[in-house]
Amino acid sequence: MQIPERRSRFRGFPIQLKYAMGLTLVAGFINLVMIFVMAWFIQRNYNLFMGDELGVSAQVVEIVRREQRLLETCLFILFLFSITAMFAACLYVTRRLTGPVIALQRHLLLFNRGDFSRTFRLRKEDEFKELEPLVNQLRENQMIKEAVK
Repeated sequence: MQIPERRSRFRGFPIQLKYAMGLTLVAGFINLVMIFVMAWFIQRNYNLFMGDELGVSAQVVEIVRREQRLLETCLFILFLFSITAMFAACLYVTRRLTGPVIALQRHLLLFNRGDFSRTFRLRKEDEFKELEPLVNQLRENQMIKEAVK
């Protein structure tokens, strides 16, 4: 019995990009909620202050409104900056996690083609570093079997 293959919208995307985009979307949603709450408090406080316009001059009202627009613009810029920083951080983290898996996949494809000439190496800071000696031992065992034939 053959298991049906799962369809995915992001099938052509590299695994690292898929995870980075997913994590960034979650972080962006949380960030957006926080910024909306902050904007709501800013709006509420300015409305409380401006509610008593009888005792406030027109010049003060204009200064307060300008300050409110500046704060809202700063919140928007903060949102864009945080999304960019979050995406960069997600790319860095997912690279460290998916890099060894992708390297192992490529190396196993070489093994499947019968190419045992390359030694499997991971970067020094990569996760799953314990896979390196196992794959290289598998390579050596296969090379010994081929030499015996």
